[in-house]
Amino acid sequence: MSIIGRRMVTASRRARPGSQALDSPGRTPGSVLLVTPSWTRDGGVEAHVKASAAALAQSGLRVSVLAGRVAQDRQTEALSIFHAPSLFDADAAPHERIGEAARSEPEVVHFHQVYAPELIDFLRERAPVVVSAHSYGACPSGVYYFRPGRECTRAHGLGCIPRMLARGCMHARDPRELPGKYVRAGRALEAFRRADLAVAYSSAVDRHLEANGVRRRAIVPLFTTMAPLTGAGHSDRRRVVFAGRVVQPKGAEVLIRAAVEVDAEFVICGEGRQLPALRALARRLGIEQQVSFRGWLPASELARELADASVVASPPRWPEPFGLVGIEALSAGRPVVASDTGGVSDWLQDGVSGLLVPPGEARALARALNELLSDPERQRAMGAAGRDTVAERFSREQHVQALVAAYGAARSTWRLEHGAPV
Repeated sequence: MSIIGRRMVTASRRARPGSQALDSPGRTPGSVLLVTPSWTRDGGVEAHVKASAAALAQSGLRVSVLAGRVAQDRQTEALSIFHAPSLFDADAAPHERIGEAARSEPEVVHFHQVYAPELIDFLRERAPVVVSAHSYGACPSGVYYFRPGRECTRAHGLGCIPRMLARGCMHARDPRELPGKYVRAGRALEAFRRADLAVAYSSAVDRHLEANGVRRRAIVPLFTTMAPLTGAGHSDRRRVVFAGRVVQPKGAEVLIRAAVEVDAEFVICGEGRQLPALRALARRLGIEQQVSFRGWLPASELARELADASVVASPPRWPEPFGLVGIEALSAGRPVVASDTGGVSDWLQDGVSGLLVPPGEARALARALNELLSDPERQRAMGAAGRDTVAERFSREQHVQALVAAYGAARSTWRLEHGAPV
C-alpha cells in the first residue's frame, strides 16, 4: 500500500503496525538539535537536511546543527552551527564527540545518517531522540535488493552474509567488506530501535523498518529543495534529463542503453564512480554525440536543466528510497519516466504524472520515453498533474507540520519512559 502526500503523515499506524500517529499528544517543542555528518549540499540527504533546517527555523523553532564536517555557512542568522570533528571518533567519550552542542539544551535531538547508539543514549538522557531513515540503513549491502525489481524484505541478521555471497545482493566485488558492512548495519538498526521515534520519508523505507522490528515509526513527506523554474520550447525539442549519483543502483547505464532506441538528446547531471564506464559505454554504442555529461550542478543550474527537459528519467535498479529528483521535476511541470520500485510510486502516478517501467529493462524504458517524446501535449498535461501533486502532498508546510508533530510524539514517549507527565 502506497501512503501518499497528506495521508503519509496520518495513515502510518493503520497501514503498518507500530507506526506512530503523528497527532499523538505532546507539547510542540521549541528547539531542536540536528545531528548530521556534514553541513554541505553534496547530495540528496545533505540538501534535504539544509532545507529542512531552514524550514523548521522559519516556522519558529530554535534550530541548532551539529556536523562532523562544515564546508560552508558556519553561522547563519537563523541557525547555530556546531562543528564536531570528533563526531565519528569511536574512541572519544560521547561528551567530546558532541562538544559545544551539548550546551544548546535542545528539547528534541534529530539524527540524520549518524547511526551511533552510544550518542543516542548519551543525548537521550537529556532530551527525546528522533532518528531519520533516509535509506535502508539496517541492510548490510545498503541497497536492499537481489536484482532489479526483486526487493529484499528480510530483517537484518546472520543470514544476510550467506545471502549476500550466494544470491548476489552484496552488489560489490570484494567480500572482505562484508564484516564491516554487517557491523554498520547492526549499529544502524540499534539506533532506530533505541530512538523515541524513527522517521521514514517513504512507504518503502517504512516497510524496511517494520521488517526489522522497529516499533516506533512515522512517515514524514519530503518537499522540494530547489526553487522550480519554468521551461519553454518543449514542443520543438526531444530532451531527456537524468539527475543523480552516477552509480550502478541509480540506473544511468540502463538509460544509456535505452538511448540507442530513442531519437533524443540525453543529458546526464551528476558525478559518481560509474561515470568513466558510462562515457565508454556511450562511445561503444555509437551514441556519444547524443549524450552530454554535465557533471555535478549547483541547484540553480540543475533547476534549469529539469525545467528545460522534455522528460526527466529516473531509472533506478534498486528500490529507490524516495527519489527526490522526481518531485523536483514534477514541481517544474515536467513528466517523469521512472522505475516502478521502492518509494517511487509514493509520488508518481502511472499514466497521470508520468510513466512507470520495470526496473533494469532498457527496452521498456525506451518505449516509454518514445511514447512521451512524441506527444508534447501529453507531456504538458502530465507535467501539470505532477505540479498539482507536489503542491498538494509534498509542500514545505506539510513537511514542517508532520515533522513537528513527530517531535511531539517522540517527546510524549520520552517523558512517559522517564516518568515525567506529558
